[in-house]
Amino acid sequence: MLHRYNDINFIMQMDADDGIALYVKAIEQERDARLFQQWTAQLPIMAYTGKNISFAEYRDRVTGANIDRRSVDEIQKEIDEAMQELRKEGQSDGDGDL
Repeated sequence: MLHRYNDINFIMQMDADDGIALYVKAIEQERDARLFQQWTAQLPIMAYTGKNISFAEYRDRVTGANIDRRSVDEIQKEIDEAMQELRKEGQSDGDGDL
C-alpha cells in the first residue's frame, strides 16, 4: 500500500474506519492485479482450447465468489419447488411425465 501513497502519514491521520476501508480496497486491487496477470498468462491456452472466459468470471472462479453459500436445505427446497412447477406444467400440457 505504501507504493500507492509514498507516505503512511496520510493514512495514519485518517479516521480508523476510513483507513481500514482504504487498506482493504488496496488489498483487493492488488489481488485483482495478480489475478489479471494470471488470467492473461492463461489466455493462449484458453484460445487454443476454445474455452475463453472473461476476467470477471475467472476472478469469481478463483476467489470462490461463484460458490452458492446457501444451506443444503435451502437448495433442496428450491429444487423441490422447481420440480413441482415442472410437474404442474407437464400435467397441464399433457406432454410426457416427470
